[in-house]
Amino acid sequence: MTIRPISLACSLTLAAPALLRAQAVSDSGTFVVRHAQDTVATEQFSRTDTKLDGTLTIRNAKATSQRWSAVVAPDATLPLIEVTVREGSDSSGKSARVVQRARVIFKEDSAAVDALGGEGLQTRLFATVRGAVPYLNLSFALLEQAVRRARATPQATEVAFFNLGGGQTVTARLAPLGTDSLTLDIGTVQFRLRVDPAGRVLGGRIPAQGVVADRR
Repeated sequence: MTIRPISLACSLTLAAPALLRAQAVSDSGTFVVRHAQDTVATEQFSRTDTKLDGTLTIRNAKATSQRWSAVVAPDATLPLIEVTVREGSDSSGKSARVVQRARVIFKEDSAAVDALGGEGLQTRLFATVRGAVPYLNLSFALLEQAVRRARATPQATEVAFFNLGGGQTVTARLAPLGTDSLTLDIGTVQFRLRVDPAGRVLGGRIPAQGVVADRR
């Protein structure tokens, strides 16, 4: 699998208000990712108790955007995520070209991937780690989910990522950095994230790459 990387009579009436509350957006925002003084990506996202949606727009020659939607489980894992990759922009009555669609279902220690692209539909099964969080390059909303996942496990200092760009699983190490920040090391790449008490990522940077992200 390659998701192009960028480097439900009365009882129903009574249940409806509770269902609407569960679906109400509890958090949303935009991450602006910069390299030096240039904006290289923006990510708009929204979160409810049961769903996390985002659109990651890359500023490149192909105007690539990656729209994703994930189911959020009570333990802060994402058992299902769907990603649509587009190139170009919506203009003059024409929509951006869809170049790939993919769905990833996590169960225990495996990830089943259905990917539809230029080579047709491909289905593959990958070994992974139970509770792995999907990783998408430059997605700070998914990094935030990893922080939430780690906090759902008492005294956790590690969290597993499943790379949507290749199917590999890697383990990231977390460590506190002062009172309002933490480091998240994925292999040799270190993220420094500003996090509030609720686990919301307020911003971050990748020092070795000169990349900075701000939440707006």
